[in-house]
Amino acid sequence: MTIRLIHLTDPHLTALDRPGKTTGIGKRALGALSWWRKRRHQHRPERLALTVAAIAAERPDAILVGGDLCQIGRAAEIAAARDWLEALSEHAPVLLVPGNHDIYQRDSIAPVLTAWRPWLGLHPTSADDDPLAPYPVEWRMPGVTVIGLNSAVPTAIGSARGRLGAGQITRLDRMLAAADRRADRVCVLIHHPPAPGLCHWRKALADAGRLTAVLLRHRVDFVLHGHLHDNRAAIVSGLRVFGTASASGCLPAEPASYRVFDLAVAPELPITMRLRQHRAEYGFVTLAEEHWLAAGSD
Repeated sequence: MTIRLIHLTDPHLTALDRPGKTTGIGKRALGALSWWRKRRHQHRPERLALTVAAIAAERPDAILVGGDLCQIGRAAEIAAARDWLEALSEHAPVLLVPGNHDIYQRDSIAPVLTAWRPWLGLHPTSADDDPLAPYPVEWRMPGVTVIGLNSAVPTAIGSARGRLGAGQITRLDRMLAAADRRADRVCVLIHHPPAPGLCHWRKALADAGRLTAVLLRHRVDFVLHGHLHDNRAAIVSGLRVFGTASASGCLPAEPASYRVFDLAVAPELPITMRLRQHRAEYGFVTLAEEHWLAAGSD
């Protein structure tokens, strides 16, 4: 038996009004201005539609979405993203973790945790004022555990940093220990890069060192992140880390991409990863392919 997972991230799918009364002042106004000047040309809905169609053709068992559905975390954007998630769920079950553009300010927290609850893997309780409190979440399939972390917290103007907090990291340690006992194949999904040194400090995960230490104590097969809008792969002390470019990317240097992971439940069989990237003349092509044995296998 093989489980097929798709990693899609940073679609930045919502449009904004011109900066003005509806975008407010301060951080949101600057974010809206950035979208009008730059991001609306970098992230296009028609490219995202092509990506979703290509993903549907892969016949996945689950789609893992790495956050940043919004631009500035307004209620109207959150509602529009809910409609998109409902449509995406027609192709496969979806697990979503928020990004920093989703939890953009404090007033984004409750709408995100409420409107997106069916895809966040949260228990059916009321939204919490602390976006980190319900995390991590666990999604189990036969022989495979996917763990979602929330690194998205409100930040000051000019910062795109993330944070997990001591409580979430402690809970992750316990969750991974349980997966160890089941000998599951384990994938961890997060928005920000999970290890120190993977990006500029302004976009980094504040407690990346503590997270990496916990991940390395357990049988984690790979970690998926977004946030940086490019494709990258790293091995951190034996831990495989994959960053995927935006699913709506249109720039020549950052075309839309997604990753396909095939995980055979039998531990003696390899995991396969294919990176698929959009090329204007061909559609989606396989840019890279890797095969490796499950963590802890001989």
